[in-house]
Amino acid sequence: MSRAGNVCEPAGDVDQAREAVRRLATGVSVLTLADENGTQGTTVSSVGAVSREPLLVSCCLRTGSTFARLLGPDGRFAVNVLSHGQALVADWFAHAGRPGGIRQFDPVDWRPDPVSGAPVLSGALAWFSCRLAGRITAGDHEVLLAHVTGGATGTGWPLLSYQGRLHAAELRGVVRRTAQVSSVWD
Repeated sequence: MSRAGNVCEPAGDVDQAREAVRRLATGVSVLTLADENGTQGTTVSSVGAVSREPLLVSCCLRTGSTFARLLGPDGRFAVNVLSHGQALVADWFAHAGRPGGIRQFDPVDWRPDPVSGAPVLSGALAWFSCRLAGRITAGDHEVLLAHVTGGATGTGWPLLSYQGRLHAAELRGVVRRTAQVSSVWD
């Protein structure tokens, strides 16, 4: 049962629908690249696992972003999954006024990804090397589809984006009782 006040009425209210979409909690990452076209980083909150075999991820970028423009057709880049203590890093790589090129990495500790050469940010919860598999235009964004070619994990908790703000959250597993759930739906 649901209450009418908690349901988005199908009246075509775009603002209400946008607010509903802002209720998706997502991890925050910084995409990085370094190649003959330049060095660039950008904050995103839309990285997702697409396939396990082959291992593919998707990343969404605003159409016309510098990162999308610099990433070549067979481009290699890194995804840095930010930890809960890296909100300032997320803000920095989202700030349009930061310096361009390699200088934008001056305030952060990093090392080159051994596969792509892209900056891997110290303190990240995880990072993975990617090779571009395709691009799809979707509304005012471009979806990058990429093969994951390497990576490693760190420790800590994720930095999350929820309702347009950054959040540090300590995640707790929930008890799952599949037998009880099955009996409810039978």
